[in-house]
Amino acid sequence: MKRNRMIALIALVIVLAVAATVLAACNVYEWDGIGMGDSSADVVSNGGYYVEQGKYVYFINGYVGSVDSNEWGSAFKQSIMRAEKNDDGTINNDTAKVVVPLSIYNSYADGGFAVYGDWIYYATPNTSKDSSGNASTTHTDFMRTRTDGEVTQRIGTVASRSSQYLFTPTRILYMTDSSTVRYFDFTGMSTDKSVDDGKGASSGVLIENASSVLWGYDSERSASQGVTVSDYVFYTETPTGDDSYRHYNKLCAVRYDGSDRQVLATYDTFFGENDGPESYEKIFTYTLSDLCYVSDAEVTLYYTKSVYEGGTSASRGLYMNTATVQDGKLVFSAQAETKLLETAPSSYFSLGGEKGILAVSDRKVYLVDADNKGYTDANLIIDAGEDVTVQAVIDGYVYYTDSDGALYRINLVAGVGDSSNVRTVIASGVKTDALALDFSGNRIVWFNEDDYSYVYYLDLGAASDGFEGKMMGVMTDADAEAKAEAEEEEE
Repeated sequence: MKRNRMIALIALVIVLAVAATVLAACNVYEWDGIGMGDSSADVVSNGGYYVEQGKYVYFINGYVGSVDSNEWGSAFKQSIMRAEKNDDGTINNDTAKVVVPLSIYNSYADGGFAVYGDWIYYATPNTSKDSSGNASTTHTDFMRTRTDGEVTQRIGTVASRSSQYLFTPTRILYMTDSSTVRYFDFTGMSTDKSVDDGKGASSGVLIENASSVLWGYDSERSASQGVTVSDYVFYTETPTGDDSYRHYNKLCAVRYDGSDRQVLATYDTFFGENDGPESYEKIFTYTLSDLCYVSDAEVTLYYTKSVYEGGTSASRGLYMNTATVQDGKLVFSAQAETKLLETAPSSYFSLGGEKGILAVSDRKVYLVDADNKGYTDANLIIDAGEDVTVQAVIDGYVYYTDSDGALYRINLVAGVGDSSNVRTVIASGVKTDALALDFSGNRIVWFNEDDYSYVYYLDLGAASDGFEGKMMGVMTDADAEAKAEAEEEEE
């Protein structure tokens, strides 16, 4: 009897040991904790490769690009790191630690990662192998990691590495085709254990039959804020069914959680009392092209309009209009729009409100608003003689890059600012073909191609310092050795 009890006891110990081993193995995202972040603080600059939250900064540690293997724990360069800010706002690199040891990459230039509360949300290449041992080259995992690094969850996977996507406090919105906005809702997921299979998350469709879609991030978001305009997705919807033959579409909006869905403009929006189906000049097809957040309660929308006449579509120009949030609901008047240009420019930078746009035409940049229209010498801002891209407008200065990776600034209004007008901010090395250049308040963050594509930052108010940038993060041993050897050769 004792012998049988002893055998049973040994068997139980073995079972428990095996179970413990299996349970331990279930956490494929095991990582050394680095302590929780500043979850109650405002978040600055979501949606890029640099995010501030209170006393911490989170950033992608350098640029690698697409990867063939992306196992948990293997990434250092192109991982997400966290570091503390010094009292003067500079980054204390001695505190930089990897919090997400995965390669963060997607070819969607406005993607990046986001921080909400205790969580970091990001897109990372899925390189899982199929039954033949071939690693995926086409899939992306949407994931989140707690700011202490101890809990990581795979929320969902999509069969694309170029999908447009947006991280919100409760959902990830994404598009794998040009007409449908889908979502992963993670409100049902646990918050205290790692998950590799999306357990607790749900999925669905937010928008169908879309022909253009706009969304974005607050430049600064409070954890306790109410409804804001950045909670809304703006889109145009192609008519179906009995209306599918008509040459028009609907301008619409909906909150990311599916609430407050509205039609902002439709077939008869601009009809007068005596107008009808033959009033072709008042029946429009909209194409959304950009938005600019003026405040938490106001956004400026930019769109083109066209009409169908004589068997063809004819453009009616580029417009801007304002949408606001009042008492938790979106308010919009289609009739309040302002026409900026008869013909939409090849590209433009949105200024928001009544400020209009910086329009690019024939390698020149013009300030176009309600009072200054067209492409004339009177509203010419930049004549660089080569292709330029406007990156930001801050404190009366326009910051722009050229094809050689240099960053310049010029007065938005001639004669207001530096007497020299044009200044070189960064002479070379600004990587402009990855994620969109990151501006956080008066701080610019960029991948420095002159220094192995690691992240540098520059506080734009420090003009007297000669615009010298500082690196944040940590180089790999190989890059550090290569840099040291290159410096020795130069000496």
